[in-house]
Amino acid sequence: MTGLSRSTVAEVVGRLLAAGALTKGRSPSTGRGRPPHVLRRADPPGLLLGLDFGHNHLTVAIGAPSGEILRERTVDASIDLMPASTLDLARQLATELLADEGSGLTEVASAAAGMPGPMSHDGVLQIPSLLGNGQITEPALALRAIFGFPVRTVNDTMLGAYGEMHAGAAVGVDHFLFVKASHGVGAAVVINGQLYQGSSGLAGEIGHTRVSGATGRCRCGNVGCLETMAGIEGLVRELPAPYGPHSLNSPSVGDPVVDRVVTDAGRSVGATLAPICNALNPSLIVTGGVLGSGHAEAFVKGVRETIDRLAQPAIARTVEVVPAALGIRAEAVGAVLLARREALAGATTRLSSDDPGAEDDQVDQP
Repeated sequence: MTGLSRSTVAEVVGRLLAAGALTKGRSPSTGRGRPPHVLRRADPPGLLLGLDFGHNHLTVAIGAPSGEILRERTVDASIDLMPASTLDLARQLATELLADEGSGLTEVASAAAGMPGPMSHDGVLQIPSLLGNGQITEPALALRAIFGFPVRTVNDTMLGAYGEMHAGAAVGVDHFLFVKASHGVGAAVVINGQLYQGSSGLAGEIGHTRVSGATGRCRCGNVGCLETMAGIEGLVRELPAPYGPHSLNSPSVGDPVVDRVVTDAGRSVGATLAPICNALNPSLIVTGGVLGSGHAEAFVKGVRETIDRLAQPAIARTVEVVPAALGIRAEAVGAVLLARREALAGATTRLSSDDPGAEDDQVDQP
């Protein structure tokens, strides 16, 4: 396929095998002559660490080199109110989980984390009221200082999309939207099988779109954002006594009052998604987060109804709306899988840097 000679291909493959970037297995013999070898990317040499920071929770996951999650723990935590102690807690939990595997932080090949807020390409948090009202503006740098190694840090909704596209409801889907509805509301856009982040890395911030009927002050500083109507805090204010946050933070039990409130939240999200569907024509919308997956039936119903009503009919007919197959674990799974990708990319980069004749634009070609 490359047009290169057999000897050139053999030399490149030999170098990749020697560097540990590829592994090979023998195929069944198909006739006379030497049987061919099947080549694949080698697993990274070490464990993977995934961190999912939510507004009200922290999940730490340890992954095998293959990306399979070995151990996972979720605890209540508020990175908004106590960012420094929450980051310290992440290190503590990671250390404990690694010890359960008979390992330690020095054996982590790569790590990735998701943060509940918009971050630019250069890793700067774009809403000052998050992470301690400006105490931490560059979470990747803070995590590196705590763990002692780089931690790839992105918006948590991106991790949910990454998890679903590689191990969930969006496997094999080239054009889809992932919507996380929980204490915040956000979206990730996948076009041609690639996460689209926009010019500065902030694509998908639908939670800060102004919507009709919303009057509350948002954490971003604006009034009337979707998040104030479709986030858990906003919905709790609509629930009558004796309902409270516990009614939404736990999976749905079919309560008609809760279902109606969640369906209305889904309708508000659907109204925001409808023009996005008209512009991008996705084939799938995956809903995640506590509302989008924990109360999936009611939430998906609201999203579906409004898209059918507001989107261009031909586009509405072609888009499917489903809950995240990974549920509220989508972000943690995505973090481990992103850490694996980073480890593999790092191995390829090191291989290229060891070859004085390698070009920078060839780093990812193998």
